[in-house]
Amino acid sequence: MNGLPQTYHGKPLIHAWEYCAKDGAAFGLVGRYQDGGGKKDIVPFFKRNGADWDTGAPDGPRPLFGLDRLARQPRDEAVFIVEGEKAAAALHGLNICAVTSLGGSNAASKADWTPFNGIDTVYLTPDNDAPGERYAQDVYRALMALESPPTVKIIRLEGLPDGGDIVDWLQNHAPDWDGYTLFPAESKPWAVAELQAKVTNAEPVPESWRMAHSGNDGLFSWEPPNPIADRTPPVQVLPPELIPEPYRAWLADVSHRMQTPPDFAVISAIVVTGSVIGAGCGIRPKRLDDFEVIPNLWGACIGRPSVVLKSPSMKEPMALLDRLQADYGEQFKLDKAAAEFDGLTNDAMLDDVKVRLKTIAKGKGKDGVVNSGDIAKLKADFVELSAKAEPEAARRLFKTNETSIQSMTVLQNQNPCGILFFRDELTGLLVKWDREDGAEERAYFLQGWNGNGSYTDNKIGRGITDAKNICISLLGGIQPDKLNRYLYQALHGDNDGLMQRLQLAVWPDEPEHWELVDTVPNKADKQRAYDILKALAELDFIGHGAERDEDDSRPFFRFDQDGQTVFNNWLTKLQTVKIKQEENPLMAEHFGKFRSLMPSLALIFHCIDMADGKARGNVSAQAARLAVDWCGYLESHARRIYAMAQSPEHAAAVKLADKIKAKALPNPFTAKTVYDKGWHGLKDKGEVTAACNVLMDENWLMMARKPIGKSGGRPPLPEYHINPVFL
Repeated sequence: MNGLPQTYHGKPLIHAWEYCAKDGAAFGLVGRYQDGGGKKDIVPFFKRNGADWDTGAPDGPRPLFGLDRLARQPRDEAVFIVEGEKAAAALHGLNICAVTSLGGSNAASKADWTPFNGIDTVYLTPDNDAPGERYAQDVYRALMALESPPTVKIIRLEGLPDGGDIVDWLQNHAPDWDGYTLFPAESKPWAVAELQAKVTNAEPVPESWRMAHSGNDGLFSWEPPNPIADRTPPVQVLPPELIPEPYRAWLADVSHRMQTPPDFAVISAIVVTGSVIGAGCGIRPKRLDDFEVIPNLWGACIGRPSVVLKSPSMKEPMALLDRLQADYGEQFKLDKAAAEFDGLTNDAMLDDVKVRLKTIAKGKGKDGVVNSGDIAKLKADFVELSAKAEPEAARRLFKTNETSIQSMTVLQNQNPCGILFFRDELTGLLVKWDREDGAEERAYFLQGWNGNGSYTDNKIGRGITDAKNICISLLGGIQPDKLNRYLYQALHGDNDGLMQRLQLAVWPDEPEHWELVDTVPNKADKQRAYDILKALAELDFIGHGAERDEDDSRPFFRFDQDGQTVFNNWLTKLQTVKIKQEENPLMAEHFGKFRSLMPSLALIFHCIDMADGKARGNVSAQAARLAVDWCGYLESHARRIYAMAQSPEHAAAVKLADKIKAKALPNPFTAKTVYDKGWHGLKDKGEVTAACNVLMDENWLMMARKPIGKSGGRPPLPEYHINPVFL
C-alpha cells in the first residue's frame, strides 16, 4: 500500500492516510498497524527511501492533514478541526472540509497552524476524553496566536463512548460502516443534516479556555513541567567470574591500574583470542548436524572519548597480539632466507637441465639422431624440479589496519586462519562503508564475518589471487553520539545486519569513583596470557581431541554430553521465548546472531583452557555455561545500545533541557538560536527540532509561529517559549 511496509512491530497494516500539500502533491503518509487484540501503532512515514517510505516525522513544524482541501475552501466557509486522520478522512467522505494535525492528542502545539490565518470560522470537535479536550484547547491556543485568528466554536457529540470521536458518532447510525471506506451513500443525507444541526447549535469556547489563553505571558497557560531524565537502560556489571580464569588476574590488573571499567579490556582479549584461533578449528554445536561455527568475533568498545580510556584498554590485549606478530616476524626472516637458498638450489638444478637439454637436442652422429629416452628423462627431471620449487616465504600476520578488498584477499590467502582488523575509532570505517564507493568493501567484510567464505580477486596486471577462506575478526572503539545516528538509520530501514554482527559490543557505566593508582604491572599473569595466545597459534587441534571429516576439512569440536544439554536448553529458550517475544526489531535480529555467538564463546573458553594445559576433547559444560552467562551480559549492553537508536530525540531533549535549566537560552528562542551555538548533540536543525518537540510534550516549551507578512517572503521561524518555572 503506497510503498509502506506491510507490518510494523509484528502488526499488519490496516490503513494509510496520505498527506498532501496545498497543490495536492503527496509528501507523506500515516499508517495504522493493528493486531487482532486491538493493539495499534500509528506510524508517520515522511522520509523517502527510493520509491518507498521510511518512518519518521518531517523536520520542522508538523504538517496538517487535509491541507489541500483547506487550500480549496473559500475563507468565509467553516472548517472542522478534529483529532486524528481517521476522523478527518471520515468527514472528507461527507464532502466536509476537515483538518487535523500529525501526532495525535499531544502534538497540536507542534503543528503549523498558519494556513488558518484569515479563515472565518472553525468548529472544534473534541474526542470524548481528557486528552481530546486538551487537544482542542491546544489547537485553540495556536489559532489565537495567529495575526488574524478565526472565530472558534465547539461541537459536542452525544452518545460517545469514553475516548470516542466523530467516527463512533457516525457508526451509531451506520453500524456496518468500518470507519475507513467512504461513508455509505444512503446515509449521507442524514449525516450532513445532523452535522448541520450541530453547527447551528455549536457552543462558544469555554471561558476557562479564554482565561488560560490570556495567562501571565499573554499567550500560554502553563502546566507543571514533567521530569526529563536520561533513558539509558542499566547494564550488567562485568563480574570477575565471567572472565576466563587464565586471563582473570591479568585483566583485573589492567582495569585497576587504568581505573576504567573492565569490560573494554576483557572483550578485547576475547576478540583477540578468537582471532588467533580463527578458522584453525570450528565447533559443530548440534550433536549430529554439520552446521559449523568459526570463533572469529567482532567487538566494539563504546564510551565517551578521553573519559573511560577505551583506546588504552583495547591496546593492552592488542599489545600481546603485536608481540606475537613480531615474534613470527623474526621467524619469517629465517624462513625467508632458507626459502631463498632452496629457491637458488632449485633454480641451479633447473638451469643444469636446460643446458643438458640443449646438448641432447643436437643429437648424435652425422645424422644428429636425438635419443627420445634421454629427452623423456630430462622432461621428468624438469617436472619434478618445478613441482619441488619452494614458494616464497609468507609471513604469518595476526592483525592489520588495511581494509581494501585486494590487500585483504592477499593477506587472507597467506593467513588461512584469518586476521584481525583493528581500528581505534570505528566511526570512520562505518561512514566509509555507508558511501556508495564503500559498498563492495562492506559486503566483503560482512562475508568475512562468517569465517568460512572464499573470495577470488582477478585484476589485470596482478593476476588471480584466490583466498580459499575469508575469516575476519574486528575490534574498535566508538563514541555513543556518533553511533547514535548510525543506529537510527538501521532502525528506520537501512539495516543490513552490520550492527548485529558487533556481538561483543559493550557500553559500560562510567566509574563513579576514581583513585590514583601507580603500581608495577602484573608481568607474570600477562606472560601467562601471552603464552596462551602463542600456544593457540600453533595448537594441534586434532591432537587435542578435535574431529575431522573424511575430506580432510577443518578440525572441529562438539559439546560433551553435559555441554550439549546446556546448549540445547539455551537454544530452545532463545528461539521460542526471546526472539518470539522481542518487540524491538533490531534486538530480535541481534538475538538471531546469538545462535553463533554462544558456541563461538564456548569454543574460545575451551581453547583457552586447552592452551593453558587444563582441558582437551569436546567442549565442556563449564565452558558452555560460561558462554550462556556471557550472552546474558552482552544482551544487557545490546539493549542499552539499541534503546539509544529508538529515541535519539529524547537524548537531544535531555541536552536541551540542561541548557534551559542553566538559563543559556533567551525566551523565546528559535531552533537556529540553539544550533548556531554548536552545542554537542544539538548541532543541526533536525536534532534541535526533535528535542523541542519532546520538551513541548513535557510542558517545558510551547511554540508560536507567526504568519507570513503582507509583503510575502519566507515564513518566520517558529519561536519556542520557555515555561516560566525555568526563567
